[in-house]
Order: sequence, then C-alpha cells, then structure tokens
Amino acid sequence: MSVRHRSANGGRTRLRAAVPILIIMSLASLSGAQTANADPPPPAQTITADQARGSRSAVGVVRHAERGGEVLELQLPPPRISTSALPASEQGRRAAARFLDSASNGAIAIADGVGDSEAGLLLTFPDGSQARTALAGVAGASFAADGSWLASVDAAGRLWRIEAKTGSASQLASGPYTGSIHFTRSGDLLLVEAASIEAPFPAVVVRFSPESRRAVVVDHEEGFVFSAFELPDASVAVTAHVFGGGVEVRRVTNGSSARLASLDPRAIDASLSDDGSRIAYTVGGTVFLHHVASGSTDRLGPGEMPRVAHDGSSLLVLRDGQTALLAADGTELDRFSTAAVAWASCEGGCQP
Repeated sequence: MSVRHRSANGGRTRLRAAVPILIIMSLASLSGAQTANADPPPPAQTITADQARGSRSAVGVVRHAERGGEVLELQLPPPRISTSALPASEQGRRAAARFLDSASNGAIAIADGVGDSEAGLLLTFPDGSQARTALAGVAGASFAADGSWLASVDAAGRLWRIEAKTGSASQLASGPYTGSIHFTRSGDLLLVEAASIEAPFPAVVVRFSPESRRAVVVDHEEGFVFSAFELPDASVAVTAHVFGGGVEVRRVTNGSSARLASLDPRAIDASLSDDGSRIAYTVGGTVFLHHVASGSTDRLGPGEMPRVAHDGSSLLVLRDGQTALLAADGTELDRFSTAAVAWASCEGGCQP
C-alpha cells in the first residue's frame, strides 16, 4: 500500500510518466554541437501560489512510498486538448501534461499539454509557485544536479538552458537533438543528435558541455538511437535500432562498444534500471522485462510506457489510462487512477 501525503495547497496530486520515453523529433544537420543561432528566447513568466490557484493552474503532489523508491502522483489542471478521439493506448500519453523531471530542491518540470502547439514548459515548486516558458513543442528536459537550471529541447531540436527560478531561456545549441536528455555525474549532457527532423536517422550520441558548448561523439555506430544515459562505471548505455538488425542496448566505454542486450526487433519505450541490469520495454501493448545477467525475458502483461525503478525492483506501466506498479515478476503491487505518475528523483524534497 502507498503512504499518501497531502499537498501544501490542499489538493491531492498527480503527475505523469518519468524517465525514458523518447519523443523523437527531427532536426537539421548532423554537425555536432553547432553554435546557437541568435533566435529570440521564448517568453517566460512567474506566478505565485495564490495566482496559480486563482487561475486554476495549480499542481498538487502526492508522495507514495513504494517498492523501488518514492513515487510522485500529480493533480494537474484540465487539458487544453480533447483526447476522446484518440486510441486508448494514446490517451494516457497525451491526456494532459507529461512529466519530464524532478529536482533535488523539489522543483518539477512538466510539458504542459502534449500535442498542444501553444503549450510549453511548466516548472512548479513546493510552495505552489510556478514558472512558465513558452518553449513550443517541448520534447524533453532534465534538471542539473543542484536544481538551479534545466536543459530542454524544443520541437525544432534546439537545446536551451532554462533558469529554474524565472523560466528564462538561453539557447545552447541548434542541434538538432531529440527528447533524450541526461546529465552525467560530471555535469555534461548526453544527447542524441539526429540527421534531420523529417528523418531523425542516422543519429549519434554526443557528450555536450554546457560550459564550452562543445559536443564530442560518444558512439559512432549508426542506427535509430532512442536514448543514452550514464551507468555507474561512467560508461554509457545506448538503446538503438541497428540498421539491418533489431533493437539492442549497448555499453560504450571510451569509444569501444559492446552489446549489453538484444531486445525484440519491435521493442519501443525501453527503460533501464540505474545499473543497466534490467530493461523493460513494450511490444504491441505488452510489457516485457529483460534480465541482463541471465539473458532471460519475462512477459509481464498488458501495458505501455514502462518505467523501471532506480534499483530495478519494480516498474510503473500505463494500463487503461491508469498507472500500475508491478513487481519484477509482473505482480501488481499498487494502482493509481491517473497516468500522471512517475518515479521521484527529488530525494524527498518534492513536498514540504
């Protein structure tokens, strides 16, 4: 059972998918970290908790102590776009907003309206205040370690630095990049740079320095790259559909690549535990969990968008517009009535 808490502004709360789903967008030329163009920054504004409540845009947070770590459930304002005409499998993905990341200081980043061309980036804080950035078509975002800023990619594949307190944005690079954004322990970014927005393959993984605005290619193997993140030994786990082959996860160390796992050729939405020992993915609306050490794969039943707990002991999946918490053997441990649920990475700071 969950340990449920009340939000500071009085409401129960909900939130949406965290971690690894890649929203692929197209980009514009495979040239590493290009110098940022002089594009005008998107407008930004901040509002107080009272103003958020008055405008009916307040976001509440409920914390749940679960097997595998802390889970956040957000209560979001009504969506601006009707999803009734969408297939059931897509309604959970696009019903309202999409959880992007949480920070150690309790800030939460939300794409406030997936599929809404007028939507942008919403940052909400434990005291109920908010910062909004009109970053059209937000594809992904990730907080820096201290929570003071976050890196985000827009619909054109451009990389932006967003100041958490104000929402103000400055362009770091023109990319084009996809929605896979992960910080390394050293403070660099792991990004997927694609050939173009219209045809986002081939793609490569680059290590981008926010300080120098330079990128170095990490993995030279061509393919359709879904995501990349750093493992505990500082190697990089890359999930990709290899040209002429299937979907695989490989470990890249100092430019040398070794296969970590081979997945079903139709696999999507792959999610890895922090140490890379377990990999969840979906095929045709069914969730599978691959165990790297044994090479075995378990079928866990229906679901979409699996998100593995940091320690790999459980996972969150979308089911019929709700979120189910599953044990590694597929046993359902808990059920949430919304799709807006995610693993927390804010170390208990998401709620006062």
